[in-house]
Amino acid sequence: MKTTIVIIIVLFLFSCATENSPTFDIQQIQKSNNEISVVENGVGFEGNVLKITPTNDDQSLTIWEGTDPDLWKNAQYLVCEIWHDNDFSAVLNVEFFRNERGAGNIVTQSGTEAGDEDGTPRMSAKIGVLPKLKTKMVFPLEHLNGQEIFMRRFPRQLKGTVLGDRMKPEETSKVILRFGPWMEPHFMPEFEIAAVYLTNDEPESFSPVTEPVVDKFGQWTVKDWPGKTKNEQELETLLAGQLASAQTNSFPENWSKYGGWKEKKFEATGFFRAHHDGNRWWLVDPEGYVFVSVGVDCIRSTASGVSSGQEDLFAWLPDENDELYKDGISGRGEYQQVDFYKFNLMRVFGEKWRENWETITSGQIRDFGINTIGNWSDVGYARKSGIPYVLPLSRFPSTKVQLYRDFPDVFAKEYENNAKDFAQQLNGYKNDSYLIGYFLRNEPNWAFGAHDIAFEMFATPQQSESKNTFAKWLSQQYSSVEELNQTWNLDLSDFEKITQLVFDEYPSEGAKKDFWKFSEILVAKYVNVPCDEVEKVDPNHLNLGMRYAWLSSDLLYKAGERFDVFSINGYGNPGPPETAEIAKISGKPVMIGEFHFGSTDRGLPATGIQGVLSQTDRGKAYRYYIEQGLARPELIGMHYFQWLDQPVFGRFDGENYNIGFMDICNNPYKELIEAAKQTHQKMYEVASGTEQPFNEIIEKIPPIHY
Repeated sequence: MKTTIVIIIVLFLFSCATENSPTFDIQQIQKSNNEISVVENGVGFEGNVLKITPTNDDQSLTIWEGTDPDLWKNAQYLVCEIWHDNDFSAVLNVEFFRNERGAGNIVTQSGTEAGDEDGTPRMSAKIGVLPKLKTKMVFPLEHLNGQEIFMRRFPRQLKGTVLGDRMKPEETSKVILRFGPWMEPHFMPEFEIAAVYLTNDEPESFSPVTEPVVDKFGQWTVKDWPGKTKNEQELETLLAGQLASAQTNSFPENWSKYGGWKEKKFEATGFFRAHHDGNRWWLVDPEGYVFVSVGVDCIRSTASGVSSGQEDLFAWLPDENDELYKDGISGRGEYQQVDFYKFNLMRVFGEKWRENWETITSGQIRDFGINTIGNWSDVGYARKSGIPYVLPLSRFPSTKVQLYRDFPDVFAKEYENNAKDFAQQLNGYKNDSYLIGYFLRNEPNWAFGAHDIAFEMFATPQQSESKNTFAKWLSQQYSSVEELNQTWNLDLSDFEKITQLVFDEYPSEGAKKDFWKFSEILVAKYVNVPCDEVEKVDPNHLNLGMRYAWLSSDLLYKAGERFDVFSINGYGNPGPPETAEIAKISGKPVMIGEFHFGSTDRGLPATGIQGVLSQTDRGKAYRYYIEQGLARPELIGMHYFQWLDQPVFGRFDGENYNIGFMDICNNPYKELIEAAKQTHQKMYEVASGTEQPFNEIIEKIPPIHY
């Protein structure tokens, strides 16, 4: 069957625009790729439309090209009115170019996203759009400054991720749209776009829908699938059965009470530690038994999502003062959130919903053969579960002045003081033998991409102690300011004057080398200060690092010597990303804090960062990932992200992925669970080399994530 992608754009110039909202010439958009476009009537929108049918996954439309600084400088938002009638989410890449080629390919957790032989955008925004809903996809142009990676939510719009090198809106020379997913014969989407325009005002949403998109259980209404909950009786039967069987579940007999392997033992210290036995790295549990940490993240009784601005999508929402359901309604910044996972537990168990959830979940964890409660889980529950857990520390030390994205002014006294306060949260955990260790933080935004922190702090004239330290450092690298001037192509009267400068580009190759050298110093300071403080408070537990999204540059290795375990979030497919080099350079064992596989064959329209075709394939992909990882001597833990599916209408940032062990009604994905059980039953044999790992590679599909 031929694969097609259809995009439709209304052909009148001032559609949905005012005199302050210039609409791009649709005829010119059509001419940018007339081999794949034709004018026809719309389906989701009225009027003549431009239908586009790409024949591969790398075709695009040019929305605008030229030189008009005022056009972009005087606008706040780029808006694209879109509708598509697919069973899966749209993934749109909005790519901004400057006249010169970008610095390099733009890369995210799932791989290269933008950049080819014809050119690389300066900035690229990946945005998700729900199916079967007219949506005004909004891109705030302020994101071109590169300071914020994640966009805020707009009604009906899903997550937006912005990556690349900073630029000014008025520097824009071209804007293109790319459309996904595309894969013959599995993904054949059609899109309609009713207008593309710039505006100073945040656009209002389209009129309310006439048919709800989310049912009373939090499920998608537009399709059916095996395991969809039809009524309250089905829900009650499911949850009551889980509660009845929960207390009979336990770890395998050859596991210790901590989930370690009784077949191999080292010295017991009363806490978890890392140990190399001459062949491979292990964790060692408090009783001395070897331990590999196989866990699931986000084990908690919540799966909330944003309702603000899109209340019309729901068949039912409780009153916020309803005594039964009020604990399922919450605020997050400017948004109101609703939690159908909690609502479903409350429907069946009433006031005992929390108590019964804990009983059910503890039984399921043991039954599935999971020995670690992973990051972002309910720590209060974890501490009384009798199951080992990891701890995400909160409030990583920051400063009022930020050098770049979330990178603080690390040479300020404020940073040191805040690091001392940060470490105090470990006081309540330092004697807990079930705590494996703590993550200092998660996925620093400054590390999304190979960014030169020292150079980026000169994007503005903002003053900082780190700039002052940089000036002093330069004075130690050069014999005189004249030598600096010659190397940097500057004309400074003294070293301190450099703190007053702003750099849009490197002034010379010599300057570039100096910036990168000082970036190493900045990152070392960033790591050393909090590591010093947490070690003082809690010498008992493992420092598990920062869960980098990926190793975007060599700067991230600078932290390795201070961690006990080097952690990354490794969204590889089919197996974990490269880890041997991490262990070699850092001298530490490696833990993978996140990975997952999703599908669109059930009740959610997006796969997450790695996708497969079916639930059966999710199970096989899980087996391959875990077992191939355990066969590596440097890997001592892998944690699947996550316990529950995300809400179809999008969590706080707009993710709505089929990545859970359980759905929104707590119904397990049986294919995944049974596969996981098979792997967990023999995980120590695979880790010790007495059994071969699962070796069936599943077909990879385009990931539907944003």
